[in-house]
Amino acid sequence: MACGGRKSVEPMAAVTAPERTAAQHQSLLHFVGSGAWSDEKVLGKVREMVLPAIERQGPIEAWIIDDTGFPKQGRHSVGVARQYCGQLGKQDNC
Repeated sequence: MACGGRKSVEPMAAVTAPERTAAQHQSLLHFVGSGAWSDEKVLGKVREMVLPAIERQGPIEAWIIDDTGFPKQGRHSVGVARQYCGQLGKQDNC
């Protein structure tokens, strides 16, 4: 799902099923909106995949998460504002 551009449902539908984009768009909306999600299972899987990679360099001493480091296009994502973005090295939508 790491296709270029915005990460909204419609572009993902076009990439994953170009021959039936409209139907795929509807399927993805249903999957995201109505799917039964277990936070515990998803976070458990993330932990299982991420922790070994993080701990390869040694035990975790501090963990700093800066969610403003993701450049955004437009103003429609939740929390997007003009602010300093480390990935860009300047102020922009993040």
